[in-house]
Amino acid sequence: MGLKILRKPLGILTASLNVKRVRLSLMILPYINPLKMPRLRTSNSRLVQLWMRSAGQLATPNDEEACNLQMVFIEEEFYELLHAHSNLKREDVIKEACDLIWVTYGLLHSMGVDVDTAFGKVSDSNMTKLPFTYKEGKVQKGPNYRKPDLSKL
Repeated sequence: MGLKILRKPLGILTASLNVKRVRLSLMILPYINPLKMPRLRTSNSRLVQLWMRSAGQLATPNDEEACNLQMVFIEEEFYELLHAHSNLKREDVIKEACDLIWVTYGLLHSMGVDVDTAFGKVSDSNMTKLPFTYKEGKVQKGPNYRKPDLSKL
């Protein structure tokens, strides 16, 4: 009779016990506290969409009332960001900038837009500005610029 214990990555133990030509194997998994588990990565857009759905804010795509409400939220968050920036409180600027992104995603979801796809198309378009020049600190469109096609979103 022999007992073998092997350590594997992530704290998983494997025990193997041989008794009279019968081999028993057992895997011992460590306890994982679900409250301390890292959050699975998902897009920020998806997080907003899930929150809106649970809050009952996802209406029929292009619902004018829902879109208008999101515009009110955008205006409110924009002024909160300006206020935080003028007070030079870094944590407040971060929070309000994220809130502004959040409600902007909310507007696009209210319009029925696949935000991740739209953002990818705009990002790809921005990369076509290379080579670029600056004018008053802003990147200007270069000769290779292609406008993003968002017509099917």
